Amino acid sequence: MINNENVQKFKSWDLVLTPVIKSKNPNEDKKPKTKNGAWYKDWTDQELLDANRIGAYHRDSKIFDVDFDDKEYNAHKFLDLLPPTFTVGKKVNGKTIATHLIYKTRDKVKDYKKAQPKVELLANTQTIIAGVDRIIINDQEPIYYSAEDIKDELKLIATFSELYKHSKDITNRNDFYFKLGGALARHTDVPMHQRIKYVEKLCELTGDDEVKNRIGCIERQQENFEKNPDEVFGMKELSESLGANLKYFDLIKREEEEDKIQATGLEFLNGHEFTIKNYPKPTYILYPIVAKQQIRQVFAPAGTGKTLMMMHEACAVASGHGFLHFKNEKQIKTPVLYVEGEMDASSIQKRFDDIEVAYQTENKKLNKEFMFFSILADQKDMYFHSLTKETGRLNVEITAQKIEKITGLKPVIYLDNITALTVMQEKEGAEWVELMQWLSRLRNRGYHVTFLHHPTKEGKTASGSNIKERSIDIDMKITTPDEKTIIEEFEEGHTQMQIEFLKWREHMNTFYSKKRIAVLSRSTGLWQVFPMLNQTQRSIYKQLMAGKTEKEIICAKEGMSKANVYKVVRILKSEGVLKDEVSR
Repeated sequence: MINNENVQKFKSWDLVLTPVIKSKNPNEDKKPKTKNGAWYKDWTDQELLDANRIGAYHRDSKIFDVDFDDKEYNAHKFLDLLPPTFTVGKKVNGKTIATHLIYKTRDKVKDYKKAQPKVELLANTQTIIAGVDRIIINDQEPIYYSAEDIKDELKLIATFSELYKHSKDITNRNDFYFKLGGALARHTDVPMHQRIKYVEKLCELTGDDEVKNRIGCIERQQENFEKNPDEVFGMKELSESLGANLKYFDLIKREEEEDKIQATGLEFLNGHEFTIKNYPKPTYILYPIVAKQQIRQVFAPAGTGKTLMMMHEACAVASGHGFLHFKNEKQIKTPVLYVEGEMDASSIQKRFDDIEVAYQTENKKLNKEFMFFSILADQKDMYFHSLTKETGRLNVEITAQKIEKITGLKPVIYLDNITALTVMQEKEGAEWVELMQWLSRLRNRGYHVTFLHHPTKEGKTASGSNIKERSIDIDMKITTPDEKTIIEEFEEGHTQMQIEFLKWREHMNTFYSKKRIAVLSRSTGLWQVFPMLNQTQRSIYKQLMAGKTEKEIICAKEGMSKANVYKVVRILKSEGVLKDEVSR
C-alpha cells in the first residue's frame, strides 16, 4: 500500500525512494521512473503517492535485498531461517508469499547471484517495497546485517531447498541422513550449528519427528570422518540415493587446496634454437574461419539466429563442405562436438533435419557420423556441471577424447551457449580467467573451440568481463540488419543476419573480415552472402538483379553515375553475387 504514512516511515528509515513503472511491456516493467533519461532521487511526496509502485535504491539507501525467486517455492520455505527484518511479498494463487527481505549495510555490497534461480542478493539497483502488487509482511525497520554472512545462508538455503525437493517423499530417512551427514563432513566446512539448524528445518518441512536422531547422525558422521575419512560416504552416494544431480551442493563445497608443486624454473630456448624449432602451423578446416588451435566467440541477441548459423557451419565442418564465403578446398571432414545447454531437444532435431533436406537440394551429403550432440535433455537430471568447475570442464574433455577415439580425429567443439553452461557472475573477471585458461589449454592441445554468448544491453560487445576478449582469436558479432541494410528481395519467413568481426588475429582488415549480410532461404534452406551496400549502391544492385545492364542503369532518366554502377558490379563480383560471365 502506498500512503503518506508509509512514505514518511520509509524516509525516516533513510530510504531513498523512487516511483517504479508498472507496464505490460517487460522491457519497462519494474524499472524506476526517470527524469531527462536518468534515474532521479529527489521525488516529491506527491509524486511518490501518485505512483503505482515505490522502490528503494540500494546503494543510496545503504540496503541490500534478499530476493526469493524459486518458481517451485521450495527456497521460500527456508526464509524464516534468516534474521527477521523488513519483509515484502505478494499474492500467489490466493496465498501471501514473502519474497524480499531488506537489510541495512555499512559496507559496499556486490550482487550475489550464484544461488539463482532459488534466491539471490541484490545491491546495485532498486527493490519495489510498496505498491499495487506488493504486500508488506513484516513492517519493521531494516536491520543491519553482514552481507557476507547472508551469502553463506543463501548457499545453504539453495542447497537444502534442493535436498527438500528430492527427499520429501523418501521412505528410508535413516539412509538419507547417514549419507547427508557424510557429504557435509567430507565435502564442506559448514559449521555444525548451521548444519543442525538446516537439518531441523528439513525435518519440520518433511514431517519427520525423529529430529534428535537425525541431528545425532549428522554429528556422528563428522566424528567418523575425522577418524576414518575414507570410510565416510560422500556426494556421489548421496546423489545416487536420491536419484538426483544436486548441483546447488557445489555452493557449499570447500575449496580444495591446490597440489603443492615445487618451482623448478621456466623452460627456455635461445634465439637460434627458437628459430629452427618446428612449431605446428595453423591448420584450416573451413578457411579461414575455423582452424585447429583456435578460440572463437560468437555473440548475438536472443532470437537473432546464432545457433541456427552455427549448426549449419558445424554440419559443413563435419561433412567437408564450404559455408557462406568460407572454403573447404580439400573437402576435409572433421568431427564436431556440439554442446547445447539451453534449447529443447526437438528444436535441435528439427534444425538438423532441415539442414539434411537443404543438403539433398544441393546433391550434397550430410555426414551424420561426424556430428555428435550433447544436449541438455540427454544429461542426467537434465543438468550440465558448470564449466567454471573442474567437473564440468573434464566432462567436455573426456567426451572430446571419446570422439577422437571413435573417429581418429580431434573434434571441433561448439559450446552453445556460455551462459547456460556456466554458473558465474559474468561481470567478475576472476571466473572468466579460469575459464579462458582452460580454453587456451584446449587450443594448445589442437582443438578449435567456438563458444556462443549474448551481448550487453547496449549490444556493442559480448556480455561479461572483457578479460575473455584478450584470449580469443576471433570475436564475431551477429545482429539483425536494420532498415538501411536489410536485403528485401526474399520470401516471407527467411532469416537475415549481419556479420561483423571485432577481432581476428590473422585476418582482420582482409576480404574475409568485411561486414556482410547472410541470408537463409526458408523455402530452400540454402544460404547466400551479400556485401554491405549504401542506399545508392542498393538501388543499383536491385536493378542488376532485375536484369538490367550496366548501360541501361547509367542511361536511365534518373540514371546512376558510371563510377557508382561499375563499383557495385566490382563489389558484387568480388563477393560472388555476380559471375564474370554475367558482366554486361
